[in-house]
Amino acid sequence: MTAPRARLTSLPNLLGLSRIVATPVLVALLLRPFPGAGLVACVIFVAAAMTDYFDGRIARARGQVSPLGIFLDLTADKVLVAGVLIAMVEVGLLPTWIVATLLVRELVVQGVRQVAASANVVISARGLGKWKAFGTNVAVGVLLLAFDAQTGGPVAGLADAATVQAIGYWLAVLAVVLAVVSGVAYLHGALPILLGEDRPA
Repeated sequence: MTAPRARLTSLPNLLGLSRIVATPVLVALLLRPFPGAGLVACVIFVAAAMTDYFDGRIARARGQVSPLGIFLDLTADKVLVAGVLIAMVEVGLLPTWIVATLLVRELVVQGVRQVAASANVVISARGLGKWKAFGTNVAVGVLLLAFDAQTGGPVAGLADAATVQAIGYWLAVLAVVLAVVSGVAYLHGALPILLGEDRPA
């Protein structure tokens, strides 16, 4: 039986596309802020990040798993987070070394996955990798609230901007630690493939 043709307008694919569409909106809110822009950005980011949890599950439940859907699922969240992190460096919310480390880790892991895929081996996200993604998302959300406080938004009346930014910074540092440790674990697991040996254990 022939697999059903992938539809761009299926709900799982639309959820993936929503993360990509949200990225330039969030970048614009950071680079051209107004009072309340940070809070709006936080709401949009949290909503977009949550779609990453649902799209794959909906696709499997509805029998709508497709190469397009897999591509969007693997790519859209990285586009979303990378775009926001880079904009955060521009506005001084995060230092370059944190963002560079997180992005380089993603590129390395993606490269490992591509090599594994060429050998017909699927390397799925592991526990530490999932915690890294969760920690990064939480850090971004907190820093967007700090940005709202810095730019005279509603959060300014509820919390000190410097304190909120410090919390976001240390959450981002924790995400970096998880990124490095999980990245090393990916490389270790894929080492046999990278060396042209057997499949990873």
